[in-house]
Amino acid sequence: MEFGKLLSRAWQITWRWKVLWVFGFLVSLGQGSRGGNNVNWVEDSWRLDRILPEVVGILIALLCLGLIVGIALWVLSVIGRGALIGGVQQVEEEGSTDLRRAWSVGVSRFWTLFGLSFLTGLPVLILALLVVAAFVGPILTDVSISGDRGGLSWLSALSFLCGVPLCCSTIVVGILLSQIRTYAERAAVLEGLGWIDAFRRGWQVLKENIGPTVVFWLILFAIGAVFAIVVGGGLLVLAAPFVALFTRIEPGAWALIPICGGGLLVIVASALIGSVVQTFTSATWTLAYRGMTRLGIPPMEVEPDAA
Repeated sequence: MEFGKLLSRAWQITWRWKVLWVFGFLVSLGQGSRGGNNVNWVEDSWRLDRILPEVVGILIALLCLGLIVGIALWVLSVIGRGALIGGVQQVEEEGSTDLRRAWSVGVSRFWTLFGLSFLTGLPVLILALLVVAAFVGPILTDVSISGDRGGLSWLSALSFLCGVPLCCSTIVVGILLSQIRTYAERAAVLEGLGWIDAFRRGWQVLKENIGPTVVFWLILFAIGAVFAIVVGGGLLVLAAPFVALFTRIEPGAWALIPICGGGLLVIVASALIGSVVQTFTSATWTLAYRGMTRLGIPPMEVEPDAA
């Protein structure tokens, strides 16, 4: 497989068909909605005991709203993943794509892609819960037996001996299932398979193309890491003045407004920038899948826009 040519073609599609960035934006938003913002509160500056009664109700309302918005964004991200795959397929097969046609592909394959997300996500969730139990369970038992935190002994050591290998296994299984899902989603969209058959097809493609898959994974991982460092560094620089301001003033319930607003702006800004990366990454895997499964025909050249 000609890796350079395929990556060049993926970038060509990404840059030429900017309409696909819309779906990359939806995918990025969906991923951002699953994360959380960790806020380090400084006790001396913020005096939680004074502002907590004022913000409990606001926090509950925001959590409920965040849950609803998060579900909606996740649904849109699933449709966006299908639309990105369908859009690249339309470019390769028909020579063009547009928002409506690509969107219709994502909508038509939503439940299949949902099933694949469930099938590949549930084992990782179960393993993650087992990791938490392996670390926390013995420690809590040890504390309850000893009566204080200073008495941690062999149960605590056992938690690390069991938890660390299980944690590593969870990471490996998560990466494996994520890659299977990457291929399975393309099997569902490009070959019209149901979610069980698509999962089997994804596993088959991965087994038969483990070498090229590792190469593509490493390349895209490096691109994603550079993107995260650049964007993360830029956001930290922009956020520094606000953090300095809030640590020097007497806070109140009003402080939630700029905090939540700033967090929302960070998510949207990251998704806007990440839309290009998401589009390029999806196009790369779609073209790779076409080549691995012999679904693809020699890529046609993208014609310039008519004057």
